[in-house]
Amino acid sequence: MSSVGRISRGQLGRVALRDMDGPLVTHVHSQCHVLLKASGADTYFGVRDGLQPLTDETAVLVNTWEPHFYGHEEGAPETVILALYIEPSWLASLEGALASSAHPRFFLQSCVEISPVIRRLTQDLTADLLYDMALDREAAEERVFDLMIAVIDQFSEWRSLRSALRAA
Repeated sequence: MSSVGRISRGQLGRVALRDMDGPLVTHVHSQCHVLLKASGADTYFGVRDGLQPLTDETAVLVNTWEPHFYGHEEGAPETVILALYIEPSWLASLEGALASSAHPRFFLQSCVEISPVIRRLTQDLTADLLYDMALDREAAEERVFDLMIAVIDQFSEWRSLRSALRAA
């Protein structure tokens, strides 16, 4: 079981701080899913028949409808995860080519080494969710979009998928 700390919902999908203190069974989402460690111990998620580490230096990326699970180990220290469940339609409304985020091979890798920019954006968004009750919806969505673009630019196949979709 995991508990949800703070959550923000909207057209973008949802963003949650999750205190991972128990397992999550294998499940899927209609959104593309980005998992970033906010605080606590390193952990892992099961994606693509392997265990993908989630650390200060890595993120776990899950495509739409891709099965994944969290295998919490009994007695393991607490981990707080910034979980982004991003609607492909929201991304497409901001940048048409990002409609490819609904593609099952949008993220080719399930575990990636994140840049200092992505780490900083993660920390900023986490702080916003924890401490800034006055953050308006537009500002919150801008923060989420900035973080998603940093991840998408570095780790997705959106450019080649855009070309393939146009050719079809």
